[in-house]
Amino acid sequence: MHLLALGLYGLTTALALAPFAGARSAPRALMLGTPMAGAAFHVAALVQLSLVGLAPALSMLALFLVLLQVVSERVLRAQAVALFTAPLATGLVGLALLIGFGPGAEPSAGRNAWFVMHVTLSVLGLALLALAFVSSALYLLQFRELKAKRFGQMFRLFPPLERLDRLNQIALAAGFPALTLGVLLAIGYAVRFAGGLHVDKAQVVWGMFTWLVLGWAVWLRHVRHWMGRRAAVASIAGFTAVLLVYLALKLTQPVAGRFL
Repeated sequence: MHLLALGLYGLTTALALAPFAGARSAPRALMLGTPMAGAAFHVAALVQLSLVGLAPALSMLALFLVLLQVVSERVLRAQAVALFTAPLATGLVGLALLIGFGPGAEPSAGRNAWFVMHVTLSVLGLALLALAFVSSALYLLQFRELKAKRFGQMFRLFPPLERLDRLNQIALAAGFPALTLGVLLAIGYAVRFAGGLHVDKAQVVWGMFTWLVLGWAVWLRHVRHWMGRRAAVASIAGFTAVLLVYLALKLTQPVAGRFL
Protein backbone atom coordinates (compact mmCIF):
# COMPACT_ATOMS: atom_id res chain seq x y z
CA MET A 1 0.00 0.00 0.00
CA HIS A 2 2.84 2.39 0.81
CA LEU A 3 4.49 1.60 -2.53
CA LEU A 4 1.26 2.43 -4.37
CA ALA A 5 0.97 5.69 -2.45
CA LEU A 6 4.62 6.45 -3.23
CA GLY A 7 4.04 5.92 -6.94
CA LEU A 8 0.96 8.15 -7.03
CA TYR A 9 2.69 10.89 -5.04
CA GLY A 10 5.61 10.69 -7.46
CA LEU A 11 3.16 11.06 -10.37
CA THR A 12 1.61 14.08 -8.64
CA THR A 13 5.08 15.62 -8.36
CA ALA A 14 5.68 15.08 -12.07
CA LEU A 15 2.32 16.63 -12.96
CA ALA A 16 3.02 19.66 -10.76
CA LEU A 17 6.47 20.22 -12.29
CA ALA A 18 5.45 19.51 -15.90
CA PRO A 19 4.51 23.13 -16.81
CA PHE A 20 7.99 24.32 -15.80
CA ALA A 21 9.48 21.79 -18.24
CA GLY A 22 7.45 23.16 -21.13
CA ALA A 23 4.57 20.70 -20.95
CA ARG A 24 0.91 21.59 -20.65
CA SER A 25 -0.62 21.97 -17.21
CA ALA A 26 -2.45 18.87 -16.02
CA PRO A 27 -6.26 19.10 -15.75
CA ARG A 28 -7.51 20.10 -12.33
CA ALA A 29 -9.39 16.82 -11.95
CA LEU A 30 -6.16 14.89 -12.45
CA MET A 31 -4.25 17.10 -10.02
CA LEU A 32 -6.91 16.36 -7.41
CA GLY A 33 -7.63 12.73 -8.22
CA THR A 34 -4.03 11.47 -8.29
CA PRO A 35 -3.05 12.57 -4.75
CA MET A 36 -6.47 11.56 -3.41
CA ALA A 37 -5.99 8.04 -4.79
CA GLY A 38 -2.54 7.94 -3.23
CA ALA A 39 -3.96 9.13 0.09
CA ALA A 40 -6.58 6.34 0.00
CA PHE A 41 -3.86 3.68 -0.31
CA HIS A 42 -1.83 5.54 2.30
CA VAL A 43 -4.65 5.46 4.86
CA ALA A 44 -5.15 1.75 4.21
CA ALA A 45 -1.45 1.20 4.91
CA LEU A 46 -1.36 3.25 8.12
CA VAL A 47 -4.37 1.64 9.77
CA GLN A 48 -2.47 -1.66 9.77
CA LEU A 49 0.59 -0.23 11.54
CA SER A 50 1.68 0.76 14.99
CA LEU A 51 2.17 4.53 15.24
CA VAL A 52 5.25 4.15 17.44
CA GLY A 53 8.55 5.00 15.78
CA LEU A 54 10.09 7.31 13.22
CA ALA A 55 8.83 5.60 10.06
CA PRO A 56 5.11 5.75 11.00
CA ALA A 57 5.50 9.41 12.06
CA LEU A 58 7.11 10.33 8.72
CA SER A 59 4.43 8.40 6.86
CA MET A 60 1.62 10.15 8.71
CA LEU A 61 3.24 13.54 8.12
CA ALA A 62 3.36 12.78 4.39
CA LEU A 63 -0.32 11.80 4.42
CA PHE A 64 -1.37 15.03 6.11
CA LEU A 65 0.72 17.09 3.67
CA VAL A 66 -1.09 15.47 0.74
CA LEU A 67 -4.51 15.95 2.32
CA LEU A 68 -3.71 19.61 3.03
CA GLN A 69 -2.52 19.98 -0.56
CA VAL A 70 -5.87 18.69 -1.83
CA VAL A 71 -7.83 20.95 0.54
CA SER A 72 -5.75 23.97 -0.53
CA GLU A 73 -6.53 23.26 -4.16
CA ARG A 74 -10.23 22.61 -3.56
CA VAL A 75 -10.89 25.58 -1.29
CA LEU A 76 -8.40 28.24 -2.40
CA ARG A 77 -7.39 26.91 -5.83
CA ALA A 78 -3.78 26.98 -4.68
CA GLN A 79 -2.56 24.28 -7.07
CA ALA A 80 1.02 25.55 -6.81
CA VAL A 81 1.19 24.17 -3.26
CA ALA A 82 1.81 20.77 -4.88
CA LEU A 83 5.19 22.02 -6.12
CA PHE A 84 6.43 21.67 -2.53
CA THR A 85 4.08 19.27 -0.79
CA ALA A 86 4.06 16.52 -3.46
CA PRO A 87 7.85 16.00 -3.63
CA LEU A 88 8.10 16.39 0.15
CA ALA A 89 5.42 13.74 0.72
CA THR A 90 7.09 11.47 -1.83
CA GLY A 91 10.43 11.84 -0.09
CA LEU A 92 8.93 11.23 3.36
CA VAL A 93 7.16 8.04 2.27
CA GLY A 94 10.34 6.83 0.55
CA LEU A 95 12.38 7.56 3.66
CA ALA A 96 9.83 5.78 5.86
CA LEU A 97 10.06 2.70 3.63
CA LEU A 98 13.86 2.78 3.82
CA ILE A 99 13.78 3.02 7.62
CA GLY A 100 11.25 0.21 7.79
CA PHE A 101 8.02 -0.30 9.68
CA GLY A 102 9.28 -2.63 12.37
CA PRO A 103 7.12 -3.73 15.32
CA GLY A 104 6.68 -0.98 17.89
CA ALA A 105 5.85 -1.01 21.59
CA GLU A 106 2.13 -0.49 21.06
CA PRO A 107 0.21 0.80 24.11
CA SER A 108 -2.36 -1.47 25.69
CA ALA A 109 -5.94 -1.35 24.40
CA GLY A 110 -7.12 1.05 27.09
CA ARG A 111 -4.37 3.53 26.27
CA ASN A 112 -4.23 3.15 22.50
CA ALA A 113 -7.00 5.65 21.59
CA TRP A 114 -5.40 8.31 23.80
CA PHE A 115 -2.00 7.71 22.23
CA VAL A 116 -3.35 7.70 18.65
CA MET A 117 -5.10 11.05 19.21
CA HIS A 118 -1.89 12.53 20.63
CA VAL A 119 0.20 11.40 17.65
CA THR A 120 -2.44 12.38 15.07
CA LEU A 121 -2.98 15.90 16.42
CA SER A 122 0.74 16.52 16.94
CA VAL A 123 1.64 15.45 13.41
CA LEU A 124 -1.29 17.44 12.00
CA GLY A 125 -0.01 20.54 13.78
CA LEU A 126 3.44 19.97 12.29
CA ALA A 127 1.95 19.44 8.81
CA LEU A 128 0.04 22.73 9.08
CA LEU A 129 3.26 24.49 10.09
CA ALA A 130 4.85 22.97 6.97
CA LEU A 131 1.90 24.24 4.89
CA ALA A 132 2.47 27.72 6.32
CA PHE A 133 6.10 27.40 5.22
CA VAL A 134 5.07 26.31 1.71
CA SER A 135 2.58 29.16 1.30
CA SER A 136 5.24 31.59 2.53
CA ALA A 137 7.82 30.30 0.07
CA LEU A 138 5.32 30.64 -2.78
CA TYR A 139 4.44 34.15 -1.56
CA LEU A 140 8.06 35.30 -1.60
CA LEU A 141 8.69 33.78 -5.03
CA GLN A 142 5.58 35.44 -6.44
CA PHE A 143 6.48 38.72 -4.73
CA ARG A 144 9.93 38.65 -6.34
CA GLU A 145 8.44 38.01 -9.77
CA LEU A 146 6.01 40.90 -9.42
CA LYS A 147 8.68 43.27 -8.11
CA ALA A 148 10.91 42.42 -11.07
CA LYS A 149 7.93 42.80 -13.45
CA ARG A 150 8.41 39.27 -14.75
CA PHE A 151 5.11 37.77 -15.87
CA GLY A 152 6.23 34.32 -16.94
CA GLN A 153 5.20 30.78 -16.07
CA MET A 154 5.55 31.30 -12.33
CA PHE A 155 3.27 34.33 -12.39
CA ARG A 156 0.62 32.44 -14.38
CA LEU A 157 0.68 29.30 -12.24
CA PHE A 158 1.03 30.74 -8.74
CA PRO A 159 -2.03 32.00 -6.83
CA PRO A 160 -2.34 35.76 -6.11
CA LEU A 161 -0.39 37.10 -3.15
CA GLU A 162 -3.56 37.74 -1.16
CA ARG A 163 -4.62 34.10 -1.50
CA LEU A 164 -1.21 32.81 -0.42
CA ASP A 165 -1.23 35.14 2.57
CA ARG A 166 -4.68 33.86 3.48
CA LEU A 167 -3.48 30.26 3.23
CA ASN A 168 -0.60 31.07 5.57
CA GLN A 169 -2.99 32.62 8.07
CA ILE A 170 -5.37 29.64 7.97
CA ALA A 171 -2.55 27.11 8.33
CA LEU A 172 -1.14 28.84 11.40
CA ALA A 173 -4.55 29.42 12.97
CA ALA A 174 -5.47 25.74 12.57
CA GLY A 175 -2.04 24.34 13.40
CA PHE A 176 -1.62 25.95 16.81
CA PRO A 177 -4.75 24.46 18.48
CA ALA A 178 -4.04 21.06 16.87
CA LEU A 179 -0.49 21.00 18.24
CA THR A 180 -1.66 22.38 21.59
CA LEU A 181 -4.15 19.53 21.96
CA GLY A 182 -1.44 17.07 20.96
CA VAL A 183 0.88 18.41 23.67
CA LEU A 184 -1.88 18.38 26.28
CA LEU A 185 -2.76 14.79 25.40
CA ALA A 186 0.90 13.84 25.76
CA ILE A 187 1.02 15.41 29.22
CA GLY A 188 -2.27 13.77 30.18
CA TYR A 189 -1.05 10.43 28.88
CA ALA A 190 2.12 10.67 30.98
CA VAL A 191 0.15 11.59 34.10
CA ARG A 192 -2.72 9.13 33.72
CA PHE A 193 -0.75 6.17 32.46
CA ALA A 194 2.43 6.32 34.50
CA GLY A 195 4.81 3.66 33.33
CA GLY A 196 3.48 3.67 29.76
CA LEU A 197 5.55 4.17 26.65
CA HIS A 198 8.95 5.70 27.28
CA VAL A 199 9.36 9.26 26.05
CA ASP A 200 12.90 10.59 25.95
CA LYS A 201 13.84 14.13 26.93
CA ALA A 202 14.82 15.09 23.40
CA GLN A 203 11.29 14.34 22.21
CA VAL A 204 9.82 16.55 24.94
CA VAL A 205 12.25 19.38 24.17
CA TRP A 206 11.52 19.30 20.45
CA GLY A 207 7.77 19.06 20.94
CA MET A 208 7.69 22.05 23.29
CA PHE A 209 10.01 24.04 21.02
CA THR A 210 7.76 23.36 18.03
CA TRP A 211 4.72 24.45 20.04
CA LEU A 212 6.45 27.70 21.09
CA VAL A 213 7.51 28.46 17.51
CA LEU A 214 4.00 27.89 16.18
CA GLY A 215 2.54 30.00 18.98
CA TRP A 216 5.03 32.76 18.21
CA ALA A 217 4.02 32.74 14.52
CA VAL A 218 0.32 32.90 15.44
CA TRP A 219 1.02 35.76 17.89
CA LEU A 220 2.80 37.74 15.17
CA ARG A 221 -0.14 37.33 12.80
CA HIS A 222 -3.08 37.82 15.15
CA VAL A 223 -1.69 40.07 17.88
CA ARG A 224 1.01 42.06 16.11
CA HIS A 225 -1.02 41.90 12.85
CA TRP A 226 1.90 40.91 10.66
CA MET A 227 0.81 40.22 7.09
CA GLY A 228 2.26 39.60 3.68
CA ARG A 229 6.03 39.51 3.32
CA ARG A 230 6.83 39.91 7.03
CA ALA A 231 4.51 37.05 7.99
CA ALA A 232 5.98 34.88 5.23
CA VAL A 233 9.54 35.47 6.42
CA ALA A 234 8.52 34.71 10.02
CA SER A 235 6.85 31.42 8.99
CA ILE A 236 9.90 30.33 7.00
CA ALA A 237 12.23 31.24 9.87
CA GLY A 238 10.07 29.35 12.37
CA PHE A 239 9.82 26.18 10.28
CA THR A 240 13.56 26.25 9.57
CA ALA A 241 14.27 26.58 13.29
CA VAL A 242 12.06 23.57 14.04
CA LEU A 243 13.93 21.47 11.47
CA LEU A 244 17.36 22.56 12.71
CA VAL A 245 16.50 21.78 16.32
CA TYR A 246 15.17 18.38 15.28
CA LEU A 247 18.37 17.58 13.38
CA ALA A 248 20.52 18.76 16.29
CA LEU A 249 18.63 16.56 18.75
CA LYS A 250 18.63 13.62 16.35
CA LEU A 251 22.40 13.83 15.87
CA THR A 252 23.12 14.15 19.57
CA GLN A 253 20.69 11.45 20.70
CA PRO A 254 20.21 8.92 17.87
CA VAL A 255 17.83 6.32 19.27
CA ALA A 256 16.48 3.72 16.86
CA GLY A 257 12.77 3.09 16.87
CA ARG A 258 11.70 6.39 18.46
CA PHE A 259 10.25 9.52 16.95
CA LEU A 260 13.50 11.44 17.53
